[in-house]
Amino acid sequence: MRRRVLNLFFAVLLFAACGPKGEPKVSAGHLDSYPASPSQYVTPRTVRVWTPSDYDAAKRYDVLYMHDGQMLFDSRVAWNHQEWGVDEAMDSLISSGKIRPCIVVGIDNTDERIGEYSPDDITEFMTAGKPVYYGIQSQGNAYLQFLVEEVKPFVDSVYSTSPERSHTWVMGSSCGGLISSYALCKYPDVFGGAACLSTHCTLAYPLPQKVDGEVAAAYRSYLCRYLPAPDSTRLYMDCGDETLDEYYAYAQNAINDTLRAAGWDEQHFMFRFFPGAAHCEDDWRARLDIPLQFLLASE
Repeated sequence: MRRRVLNLFFAVLLFAACGPKGEPKVSAGHLDSYPASPSQYVTPRTVRVWTPSDYDAAKRYDVLYMHDGQMLFDSRVAWNHQEWGVDEAMDSLISSGKIRPCIVVGIDNTDERIGEYSPDDITEFMTAGKPVYYGIQSQGNAYLQFLVEEVKPFVDSVYSTSPERSHTWVMGSSCGGLISSYALCKYPDVFGGAACLSTHCTLAYPLPQKVDGEVAAAYRSYLCRYLPAPDSTRLYMDCGDETLDEYYAYAQNAINDTLRAAGWDEQHFMFRFFPGAAHCEDDWRARLDIPLQFLLASE
């Protein structure tokens, strides 16, 4: 069992970086692709912008930035033949009035996924003075510069967005959840909230049943110190208890306790536990409506 879980661990972290086999198609809304989007900070990669079925340039839209962009829209081109179903979920929630009109920006990962989704300021605890994650140089700061200084200005210039913090969100899963929570800390004036599904909050390998080592504790302390004021930001976190998620509950519960003790109420911090849920896109898709409504609920 342990070997199977560890094999899955590396499949998720490494093979998830395989590019899509063809361009994804959506069944709701419209998808624009920008291949090889240039950057002075990270390796160029495809950025995709999804707009709702009734997109109107005369209106203004919230923007949700999502990592692992090649896994969001079309299972036929995903490495594991699973997808988040973002287009269907967003279009349904928008048309029913359950969330505000919103654009989704999917940023593809690369074969440097582990490094790009690792938070430099936290992983530096692993080795003296040199942020390293699983033997890979952390590039989380550079990746977030790409998102904030290059992708966001482009999206705001081409699409009809509301660029303010209160209309800008970030979401991801696993290491994508880790970098999403880190984004709130590094850019509190840019992002109004984050959704972090099955967050890789242990920052550890191997994965013992209960992980609360130095780095996991450093991550928790970092969040408590650098997250925006508890009454000014929305933070969603969750986990299941199958496959990799089996190893996250202990560290995640410690995060929950720390944030609540720091004043995060249910209006601003939501944690959900999903018994039987595994570490995969099918299960994230099944509960996607919950974080979307938490971040984007109609006012």
